[in-house]
Amino acid sequence: MLKTIAPSEMKRVENCVMANTAITGEALMQRAAAHVADAVRMYRKRRGGMVLCVCGTGNNGGDGLAAMRILACTDPSFCGLCLILPGTLSSDAQRELKRLNEEAGSKVNTHVLSENETVCLPKAVDCIIDALFGTGFARPLEGVAMQLCEAVNQNSAPVVAVDIPSGLHGGTGDVLGTAVRADYTVTFHRPKPGLYLKDGPNYAGSILTADIGLHVPEAAALDDARGMDILEKKDLAWLLPARKKVSHKGSYGRVLLFAGSRGMAGAAALSALAALRTGAGLVTVACPETVLDIVQTLCPCATCLPLPADAEEAWTLLQAALERADALGAGCGLGQGTWAAQMMKRLAAWLSEHELPAVLDADGLNLIARKQIRTIGGKTFITPHPAEAARLMQITIPEILADAPLAAKKLCEAYGVSTVLKGTCSVLYAAEGMAINPFGTPSMAKGGSGDALTGIMAALLAGRAADAYGMNDLQLMQTACALHGLAGEMAANRFGERGMLATDLCECIGLVQAEEESAEKEPAPVTSKRRRVMVVVEHPAGSRDEEKEELLYRLNCGYVQQVLDENNEWQDACILGEKHPLEWFDGEVKASVTVNGKTVWLVAPEELCLTREAVLTEMAFLGDVQQLIMF
Repeated sequence: MLKTIAPSEMKRVENCVMANTAITGEALMQRAAAHVADAVRMYRKRRGGMVLCVCGTGNNGGDGLAAMRILACTDPSFCGLCLILPGTLSSDAQRELKRLNEEAGSKVNTHVLSENETVCLPKAVDCIIDALFGTGFARPLEGVAMQLCEAVNQNSAPVVAVDIPSGLHGGTGDVLGTAVRADYTVTFHRPKPGLYLKDGPNYAGSILTADIGLHVPEAAALDDARGMDILEKKDLAWLLPARKKVSHKGSYGRVLLFAGSRGMAGAAALSALAALRTGAGLVTVACPETVLDIVQTLCPCATCLPLPADAEEAWTLLQAALERADALGAGCGLGQGTWAAQMMKRLAAWLSEHELPAVLDADGLNLIARKQIRTIGGKTFITPHPAEAARLMQITIPEILADAPLAAKKLCEAYGVSTVLKGTCSVLYAAEGMAINPFGTPSMAKGGSGDALTGIMAALLAGRAADAYGMNDLQLMQTACALHGLAGEMAANRFGERGMLATDLCECIGLVQAEEESAEKEPAPVTSKRRRVMVVVEHPAGSRDEEKEELLYRLNCGYVQQVLDENNEWQDACILGEKHPLEWFDGEVKASVTVNGKTVWLVAPEELCLTREAVLTEMAFLGDVQQLIMF
């Protein structure tokens, strides 16, 4: 689980850590630059040409300069150019420019632009590092900086942004006049809200949150900044535990869906299908009897409760079903007619007097807004899109979009509910706090996607009521949105962003869960099989251990960037086939050994073939090998 941090808070935390621990600004910059260099290597492995770094005069520019030095010093074929904005460099940036010139030599050319210079980027550029401005920048780009930004956007080379795309506000996601469109953003320590809010997703590309050393205990204790939670895909494994072998339908909850109407029977069926794919034991669709056959045909695994046209009779039947249910989903395709309005008014009153968990969406929300109903139950969740939220709050859509986190909070306060304010990156608000959902795809901007989310949430609510899950309200909303978004991404990969349908999304819900379950069960060494990784060398070949001076490292040893072991620590690794001291190594995981109770990956050039005997001989300096797995 990640947590966002506002730019001002990030600066405060960094200063506090540097003032109260042995961690220096230089150390933070080197770690940050290492992650940027690693990201650039992904593109250079495919392209192998010049890297251009556009640098500002502050520490963001220093990160870029340091990344260029690391790339030049670890790759004999490296070729780069740094274009630096006019002005006085910060002390850290000055240091990194000096080191770059001294250590990279002719591999990297540097050029300080003048105020009146016409910006012209080289044609043969295969990757661009955007290190113009960091998260503290909060004014519109102008002059040479604006020209550089526009030139980068016109270039077809992939762009790696340092901490945040230049010109994007780190706190709000507003574009400050113009901004760099990145393919990949390496943000540091904790993600910044602006990467996910408003225009952020259009400019940030893929986002990596890189550890720069502020998670060590002495530093983490000083990080008291609040932020919004961001679920990671790996979190689904513990939020959605495996089903017990001794189970029955009631073990995972009974979902009641009050949905559907003439012309919108599909909404009810989609919601039911999503609930079943999420794992609900039983799903019943309470729908007008005129659409019963359609719903039953589209979703035969759900039972149906036909509701007559007379509202009094219909309510009697629905009320009895409510008392048997573990959770309710209401509003999908319900319509705006008199019958639906009468039923929703009764349902809202009933929910306010009972403890049944419920999720309301679509027409259910529009009817509540139209009837100005304010009391809809303390265990109720709502999932409005911006237009529905505007109707509920009786304000305009631009006012909702101007500050989505504030709008979500106000909806919770006004109606006493938990809220998923849907969007490209939905904002979630509950008593436990606020979260952002980073998963999803533009292909989900299509009819039926919201109905699927209602079904997913209703299934999780029912499962929680049946004690199948232990998540709190915020975690439940995060889990539902993650399943929804990841299923959408999987479906889009199969059918294309234009061709994907909400039915395809529903089909993938169970596959997303199965994928995470198998990943959780698989031992760490097996997941590493045939995997290419980047090893950061902490103990070069020929060096001695600082604590155990008798230990001479016969191999380059360190850790694999961005891979955690079973103890939630960086995965240990040793490099075979390279006897001279290294700083970095890009290779393939060939084997996994257990030495002194610790799992170590053995990484070597792809073409190198290893024998068990050779591995045992090479690893003997660390101690007795308890287990060896060759890949």
